Order: sequence, then structure tokens, then C-alpha cells
Amino acid sequence: MYVLWMMTHVALSQALQLQQVEDNPGILPVKEGQASLSLYDWNIIKKLDLELSKMSWACNEALTSNIVNSYQVAGPLFVQTLQSFLAAQCALTGDHLWPQDATQAVLEDPNYDFIVVGAGSAGSVVANRLSENPAWKVLLVEAGGNPTLSTEIPQLFYNSLSSPIDWGYQTQPQDGACRGYRNKGCAWPRGKVLGGSSSINAMFYVRANKADYDQWAADGNYGWSYEEVLPYFLKIETYNGDITEQNKKYHRRGGPINVVVEKEPDPLENMIIQAAVELGMKNLSDVNADNQMGIVLTHTNVKDNYRFGTARGYLGPAKERNNLHVMKNAHAKHILFSPGTNKVSGVLIHKDGKDITVNARKEVICSGGSINSPQLLMLSGLGPKEHLTEMGIEVKADLPVGENLQDHVFAPIFYSMPGDKEMSSLANIFGALVQYMLEGSGPLKDIRPHRVISFYNTTDPTSSIPDIQYHYLVLPPGVANMIDVFDKHGLGDEVHSKFLKMNEDKFVIVVYNVVLHPKSSGKIVLASKNPFDKPLIHAEYFKDPEDMACMIRAMKQHALKLGDTNTFKKAGFEMEWMELDACQKFEKGSDEHLECIARELTFSLYHPTSTVKMGPDSDPTSVVDPELRVRKVKGLRVIDASIMPFVVRGNTNIPTIMIGEKGADMIKDFWLNRQHEEL
Repeated sequence: MYVLWMMTHVALSQALQLQQVEDNPGILPVKEGQASLSLYDWNIIKKLDLELSKMSWACNEALTSNIVNSYQVAGPLFVQTLQSFLAAQCALTGDHLWPQDATQAVLEDPNYDFIVVGAGSAGSVVANRLSENPAWKVLLVEAGGNPTLSTEIPQLFYNSLSSPIDWGYQTQPQDGACRGYRNKGCAWPRGKVLGGSSSINAMFYVRANKADYDQWAADGNYGWSYEEVLPYFLKIETYNGDITEQNKKYHRRGGPINVVVEKEPDPLENMIIQAAVELGMKNLSDVNADNQMGIVLTHTNVKDNYRFGTARGYLGPAKERNNLHVMKNAHAKHILFSPGTNKVSGVLIHKDGKDITVNARKEVICSGGSINSPQLLMLSGLGPKEHLTEMGIEVKADLPVGENLQDHVFAPIFYSMPGDKEMSSLANIFGALVQYMLEGSGPLKDIRPHRVISFYNTTDPTSSIPDIQYHYLVLPPGVANMIDVFDKHGLGDEVHSKFLKMNEDKFVIVVYNVVLHPKSSGKIVLASKNPFDKPLIHAEYFKDPEDMACMIRAMKQHALKLGDTNTFKKAGFEMEWMELDACQKFEKGSDEHLECIARELTFSLYHPTSTVKMGPDSDPTSVVDPELRVRKVKGLRVIDASIMPFVVRGNTNIPTIMIGEKGADMIKDFWLNRQHEEL
């Protein structure tokens, strides 16, 4: 939250300075970039800092009235600005938008039909859909709290990294990847907040490729073909673009998640699109319809200039339901079993220093995501027998939990162009915040100019199935004044300092070369049997050499060629190598040089999946069946990205929401129509 508090301080201090000018005409206003407030003035701002650190103050009428009254001495302009900021924050992130914490209700009656662990991209969906039945009592357990200003302002999506609402995971060091990081492990941010990672991601609305789901079905996962999951994608969305005869199969209105369709790209976005078209890519209008191959100004999950994740789309509308309770800032320690059986009976939850046993009459649904779900299962005795025994955990079921970990790995290529570093000055940041908070306009209201993505096959340009996705991050000069992206990821001093130098007075386009269908897989294991110890993440990037070969092909066939286009040349963008010590011995642009870059500047696209793999009964590597029921136990399902048999070819948030929708329907179908069957 530091960046946002800083921006707010700047705005309010500017108002205070203007008030001084009004009160004392002989005093000149402070120039851009200067800070000449008196000690008295800074004491006012410092006092205000204490108020800003409280997350629920903005909508408390009595509290805000007291705060505002205490600053009357600062003058009417300052007070008016403060009142406007308080009202804007209340409208954006006030506690009234989200379900209240239900801990007291749980203590009074800890018995529920369903317990959902994790209020993320899938868990929020499951809790909403199950509680649509007023006869079912549902508890949703979330380790984090309510969304914050930094989650809801679209352009600040990177600000949540390494913050209290990020689990802050890092991969374990490995020889062949993430070598440029301080701790030799890549950053894996995951949302610890209502909405989970849908509250901290970049809001891309991408369904992945039809072939992914058809392959799931062909491998024995009945009900998961593209035609069978398409109704759930449609159920998710309120599409704000035109619905025509050509696209009506693929889009619909009336769903919980708003889908923004922008037809006019930002000038920098348009430049990237035109350069790609020059290189032979098709300019698409929609990668969620009949064709994914090409470059596109992607759809996003934004509405009325704020993020529209599952917290806002699924939990906000359900907050008044008497049969849905939400425990916030509560940690699930273990899944519980009826004595002497493999029948799940409930969950042990830690809240405010105390353990609380909550009972489930029907099912427990684990929706913690691809890191937390396998951790909870293993802590509860469900996992690889040898590993659990080593940890001193009683084995309930020997299952390959934590295996088959997959992720989208990428490495960057940089382009730069001279620019005015004042673009990221505090004065301009102040202006952007004022525009956003008071007018709902300006550069913070969406994620432009980062909305362009493309899909490509490096071995067959005619294929309808990509092996590479490109993202294009466009950074203004001196972006570290607003957010230091490389520092937040934990890059080492060499990489960090060289990026700051590159970006000091230049625009920088960072081209992400993303391996979409990795052959490598890793695993997640426990560090100990302490539920509060982070699990160990072995990403095993590039373990299969084909992944590196694919990365190098991607760089050479597209990323490195952008600088040769007339479009980039006319705009003044040129490729700029980051001169890394480890890569100096290689000829620039050679396969060896590109491989070195990929191993030093390894990044995750934050798409971990597949650690609780779905598969048919004949698949010994699977943990759940096609109805997402955990094998060898009763009354337990996993519904999140961890069940994907392999990572889909595209951003994973929307597929995860789809999994939540389909999983909830499976539960409804069983308990309403098939409960005579064996669970």
C-alpha cells in the first residue's frame, strides 16, 4: 500500500500548500518535484498517515467526521480534498461492499452443510452458487481480508506484489533458472484477500485454447470438452461488446463478471499491434471466439473504472444471504475426519490465536489454489506416503498430491525510446490519482497500455494451437517513482540497477516470451508439518530442454524482429540488451546468449496449476476424478486451478472461474439428484 499512501499524501499536501497560498497571497506554490512544507504542515500529514493505515475508516460516518473536523485548522481547501478522498475510498473499497466477518456466528453454531476453504477465483464462485439454495448453510474460509485501494484501482495491479495481501511465495533455487534474483528463486505472488488472485492479477479475460479442454476430455475426463465447458464460460460473463450472428455462440450478457471490449487501442498499443501485423500476425478482435491465433487488444475485467474480480462479482452480490457465512483472516490448518474412517467431517480453523473446529454435514471443498490446496491436503494426511511419513504426518491416503506442478515461464526482451522522466514525477502521479479518485478518469482507470497480447506457434505458423503467448508491458520513464516492478519481484542488485538505468529517461517495452505448454513439471512439498510454514515450491523450469528451445524460437521469430519493423523504427523504439555479467561471453542474439538471458531473467506469469491433478480412474497420477472428488476419501472435493491436468494455453484466471462454476454445478447435481449414489 505504500505507493497509494504516498500518492494520497502528495495529493493532500498539495491541497494544503494551495490553501497556504490562498491564506497568504505572498507565498508562492511549491514547484513540481519540490517538498517545502513547514514542520507544522508535515505534522498534519504525519498525523493523517495514522488515519490512512486504517482500512475501515472511510465509510464510518462518525469516524470520518471526527477526522475531518480535526483538520479544520488546515483550511477549507484541504478539508474539502480530504472529504472527497474519504468518499471516493468508501465507494471503491468500503467494508459495506463485502460480506461481513462471521466468526461469532461460527462460534455459536459451527455446523454447516458445506465448508469452502479459500475465497479466490474458484472458491468465491463455489460459495456463491451453493448458497443460492436457501436450504444449504455454507461457510467460506479466507486467510486474508477485504480488497483494498491497491487491488481495486486497475493500473496499480503490480502494487499488490510483496504486500500483506500477497502470500509472497518464492520458488526454491535451481541451477538453470531464476539466477538473477536475490534469493535465486522466482517470485510467485498469490492473492491473500477476498477474490484471491483475481484481486491482484492484471484482469485479462482469456479462456485459453479449445484444444486444451478437448484434450482433457480425450484423456478420460468426461464432461470437460470445450463444447461442454463453453456454457460455463458464458455463464460467467456480462459481455459489453456487440453480440452478433458471428459471435453469439461465444458471448453472453447477464453473468457476474464484467467483460470490457475496447475497440480503440492506446497509441502505444496500436504501435505494437501494427508492428506484429507487419511481421505477419493476424490482427484479431477476440481471442475468446473461434480463433486464438494472432494479436489482440484483449478483453479485461473492469467495470466503472475498477477491478471486477470474483470478490466483487460473486461475493458482493451474495453478502446479504443469511445462509452464507464468511470467516476472514482465518487459516485452515487441517481437514478433519470422522474417527477411524476416511470420511471428512470438517475443518480445523485458526482465528485470532484460537483453533476452531467447524463441522461439515455434506462436503468440504478445497479451493485454496495450486499451492495452498496441496499443502492443506498433505497436512491432513493426503499425499505421497513417503513424504508424509518423513514429515511425521499420519497417512490417510497415498496420493500424488503436489506432483505435476506446471506454470507459464517467460523471459523478457527490452525495447526503449527516449522520453521525459517527469512523466512519472510525483506531481504527475498526484494528478493521476486526483483524476481517478475524484473524476473516475485518467491513466489509473484501466490497464492501458498493457492490454495487447498475442498467440503464436513457433513450429507451425498455420496451426490453430499456440505454443507461445506474448505480453507487452509498456513502462514510462522513471516508472520506479510509482512502482519498482523489478524490486518487487526480488531481482538482484545487478538486474535491478541496470533496469533502473535503462528506464531512467526512456520508455521501455518489455516483451514477455511465455512458454504456453511446458514439458517440464515440478512439485510442491511441505517444509514441515506446521500449517503456518510456507510449502517448498520446486518449479523445475526448463528441466525439459524443449521448453528452452521453444523460448529461444519465440524470441528469434517475433520479439527480436519487432525492432526491424517500420512501425518500431518510425516510433523510435530500438532493442536494448540488458548487459548481464553472466551473459557477456556469448555473442548477442545467439542461441547461447538468449538461453543465458532466460536463465538469468526468468519470470513466472503467475499461472501455477495441476498439483491436484484431475484424471480418470485409470490414471495413477491423478488425485481427483472428473467430478473433482478426492480419491480414497469421502466428502472432499478440490475445485481450483490445481485440478487442471495440464496448464491451459492462456491466462488461467477465467478458466479457474469456469472450474468453480462447473464444480458447483456438480455438487448441486449430486445432492439434489444423485445423493443415493456413493459420494
